[in-house]
Amino acid sequence: MNETLERLLEEDKDFAEARFKAKVDNIFIQLYCCIMRQDLSRVEHFLSKEVFEKYTKKIEDLKSKNQIQMYDELNASETIITNITEKDDSFEITVKLLTKYYNYLIDRTTKKFISGNRDYRDEKYVTIVMSKIKNAKSMGTARQCDGCGANMDLNKTGVCEYCGTVFELKNYDWVVKSIND
Repeated sequence: MNETLERLLEEDKDFAEARFKAKVDNIFIQLYCCIMRQDLSRVEHFLSKEVFEKYTKKIEDLKSKNQIQMYDELNASETIITNITEKDDSFEITVKLLTKYYNYLIDRTTKKFISGNRDYRDEKYVTIVMSKIKNAKSMGTARQCDGCGANMDLNKTGVCEYCGTVFELKNYDWVVKSIND
């Protein structure tokens, strides 16, 4: 792993382990909050197409059952990089995240409890694989929409408020390639 880390650091001068781990924690928490809101628009740009489709399907299933998935008191208490892999065109970092939250379902209309656990917090490890292409563009140039050229607020939604283009974060930074939750 040390040799691959050295190549990653040569390729990505901005990489810092603490900042990377904070990013993974933040994306995980935002994703689960978006699942509760049943709207992935705030995190779509952080997710690979496959991960986005996985959680879109989950939300559609919940809506069809008139349910909301709740993750109360959600947090990530430990973030461990377990592997760094170099591919032909990208780097992948596998992260093991210790998560804790109350996990239950409520009725979407009445907000009444359906099932799950509101008495104690589930504690489990989630494995997240992050990916970044080699020779990624600098984030300094990433403030403009590829569709219309307007300035974008990437922290807000990653969607251009003028033309609706979704910002392709994968061309600039780390994105979630997979989640095993």
